[in-house]
Amino acid sequence: MFFRALPILLLASCGSSPQPVSHPQAPDALGVGDHAVPVDGVTLAYHVAGSGPRCFVVPGGPGLTWTYARMPSLEKRLTLVYLEPIGSGASGRLPPDQKYSLQRYADQLEAFRVAVGLDRMCLVGHSHGGMIALRYAAQHSQRVSALVAYDAPDRTDKDFGDAIFANAKKWFEGKPWYQGAIDAFSGPDSKTDAEGTAVWAKILPLYFYDYDSNAAAYDAAGKVAYSVAPDTQAAKTGHPLDMRTEFPGIQAPTLVIVGARDFIASEPFAREIASGIRGAQLVVLEKSGHMGHVEEPERFAAVVGDFVLAHAK
Repeated sequence: MFFRALPILLLASCGSSPQPVSHPQAPDALGVGDHAVPVDGVTLAYHVAGSGPRCFVVPGGPGLTWTYARMPSLEKRLTLVYLEPIGSGASGRLPPDQKYSLQRYADQLEAFRVAVGLDRMCLVGHSHGGMIALRYAAQHSQRVSALVAYDAPDRTDKDFGDAIFANAKKWFEGKPWYQGAIDAFSGPDSKTDAEGTAVWAKILPLYFYDYDSNAAAYDAAGKVAYSVAPDTQAAKTGHPLDMRTEFPGIQAPTLVIVGARDFIASEPFAREIASGIRGAQLVVLEKSGHMGHVEEPERFAAVVGDFVLAHAK
């Protein structure tokens, strides 16, 4: 749940997954509107909005409904294809004998590319979606025209976990909602979608630079339904994930963007990503937490739009 508890982060980074099976789609498969496509026996839902060059948005969570990631300001410059990763929203859930993993998500993304008939994709990955995009770009670099790693972690070790709680304490202790939010964040996995959605609502203030300044608007954007499927079936290996060794394989032009008060994937980790990918650019949104597209929408749209328009082909 946006990395609510560290065990959720320990998604299997290795191992095989079923070979994706996909089918070419009609030319309007990427037209404005709501769509779905079967991939490897699982339905993937996606939504197309905006105008201009096309870019694919991979939301975070895992398990959050895609609408939290809607980027209206960026849609004025780009056609955005919002994916719903398996286990979330209207997309299918895996059967009990199959596991959610970072590799499985990356395999699904490649199968989706084939299914909609594209040679290359521009990718914007947010939070856990940023990890998916980074893994995909490392393994399918020739298929990525431009990559935006947005508030994306690069590892899930003890240092990362310690930083989460240190950041929350440093920036938010004393807020009336702080203790309830941090207790919910560090609590056990939710057992039902309703429980998960309620917990997400409690912890939401932690994801903003200054939640109290615009709480109604932030609630309207961020309080979405949550699916526990990736939590309850996650392949919890007990081993931290470290993506840093994968970065040399990323050849696509890369933008790393992070909020200055992102308590989850904070600036030091963003700098690791930027330094590990050849030629990567780093932009810090000074008045944002984990939701820069909501908190600084025009700045976010300018930075991402300029980058994509300069590099995506």
